[in-house]
Amino acid sequence: MEIHINENISIEQICRSNSIGRSQLQKLFRSRSGYGAIEYFSRMKIDLAKQMIRERHYNFTQIADALGFSSIHYFSRQFKQITGMTPSEYASSIKALSDQPV
Repeated sequence: MEIHINENISIEQICRSNSIGRSQLQKLFRSRSGYGAIEYFSRMKIDLAKQMIRERHYNFTQIADALGFSSIHYFSRQFKQITGMTPSEYASSIKALSDQPV
């Protein structure tokens, strides 16, 4: 799945490429990760987005494009749904942590 991180992938595509049924795939993902296949894939994307934000080499639009989100708005919604904060809030929290004296 990592090699397809910049794509919008469907359950059907995952099933076809792995010769597995939909319900069997969902059971497998839930038993191993606690999430369904698509939610797991979304979380992988957001984890990578968080890493890209921490590296500070990319703006949010570039991150959304690199990870295959259809728009910056959809990226922001997904980010907030998974992390509980917007990309801007996350970036600010990272900056605040790095600005604290040691």
